[in-house]
Amino acid sequence: MSAATDTSTQDEDAQAQQEKNTTREGVLVRRGQIWEDLDTRQSKRRVVVESVADGEAQVRDHYGTKHSTLSVSRMHRHSTGFRLVEPGELKYGVPTVSSDENTQP
Repeated sequence: MSAATDTSTQDEDAQAQQEKNTTREGVLVRRGQIWEDLDTRQSKRRVVVESVADGEAQVRDHYGTKHSTLSVSRMHRHSTGFRLVEPGELKYGVPTVSSDENTQP
């Protein structure tokens, strides 16, 4: 019986971790994602997630020179928050389509 209990405890722990590592908009923060700082004082700073655990993401700047810790609770669309950069925006490091624009005619 303890094996089943251990498995259910592990499942609950994994689910709790996933909830802590999910933004209020429902985005699961994962290693390798690129997030853009929406604070206008940061001039479109982008960071890459290196790891995430317990609701905290270890990130590095896009050039790999600075490392920081970000709370997952800050990773949402707000004037001082962050937004997930879409793969189509990564061409030459410049956004190709604004996330607010509709690409269909």
